[in-house]
Amino acid sequence: MTELDVIKTIMDNITYRGDVVKGIGDDCAVFKLGNTYLTVTTDMMFRSTHFPDILTPFQIGMRVITATVSDICAMCARPLGIVVSMGLPTVERGFLLELIKGIDYACRKYSCPIVGGDTNRGKELILCGTAIGVTDNPVYRGGKVGEDIMVTYDIGRVYCALEILKMKEKGVISRKTFYDLWEEYPNIMKKLVEPIARVREGLLLNKYVSSCCDISDGLKKELFYIGNFEISSKKLLRVVPKDVIEFCDRFQIDPIHAALNSGEEFELLFTTKRCDDIFEVLRSECEGEAKKIGKVIEEGYYIDGEELEFGGYIHSWE
Repeated sequence: MTELDVIKTIMDNITYRGDVVKGIGDDCAVFKLGNTYLTVTTDMMFRSTHFPDILTPFQIGMRVITATVSDICAMCARPLGIVVSMGLPTVERGFLLELIKGIDYACRKYSCPIVGGDTNRGKELILCGTAIGVTDNPVYRGGKVGEDIMVTYDIGRVYCALEILKMKEKGVISRKTFYDLWEEYPNIMKKLVEPIARVREGLLLNKYVSSCCDISDGLKKELFYIGNFEISSKKLLRVVPKDVIEFCDRFQIDPIHAALNSGEEFELLFTTKRCDDIFEVLRSECEGEAKKIGKVIEEGYYIDGEELEFGGYIHSWE
């Protein structure tokens, strides 16, 4: 079974839904409290599958907060607080202190205080973040026909960073070459080890977009949450930074493949009819940008007129 099979099985067999406004099937669950909406999300991470060996304990702590808060950003909501549960094997006090410092640093960065959690013994390090956000206008997945599809900042760097790691693990490059590449492509490696949740951007986009999600499992998967779409590889390449283009050319990787399959980017993918307003607000408020990559259409899933197959990172149980 894949995670999609598991989720479908859960959804098909949950009969009580209570007063939830939005349940399973989006980046957050949503509850209405008076004139305010409460958004809730959770994210579980395992040392063996979610944290590359090159991550420091500090960066591991940052990552669990960033990944969880990113789902709040995807609803264009403001993070309110987070609880973190920990499954801990035998760990050194120094490791634990650095882990906590990383968590605290990210919580401060996103103005999302840690307010509780749970600890237990585990066979490996397991971290589970549950974040709460607030908004007066939750933004869901699913665009409207005719709207532009846009992405914040850039994508592709995490894919390239993981390729560097794979080359080292397979013995294709030496340890020295690995660190030489790290120095040569600092922004590629930085986005892997210290990704950023787009909190400010999500809040600014709230009144300009009709749908939004974050790019955590790869653009190729997240696009299908929009609905029917047609994207252009020419436009997509505008979202791929120069260092990724250079890296892909050097190691014979298709940059479009890298852009479509780069997970844990935590950029925002959204649809809108107000591109000019978004260009202006992001440049003036964040000194950043978003770029068009396609449009929402009536039927089908296409890139350059060719059908795009569903893909991206999908958990599986074999």
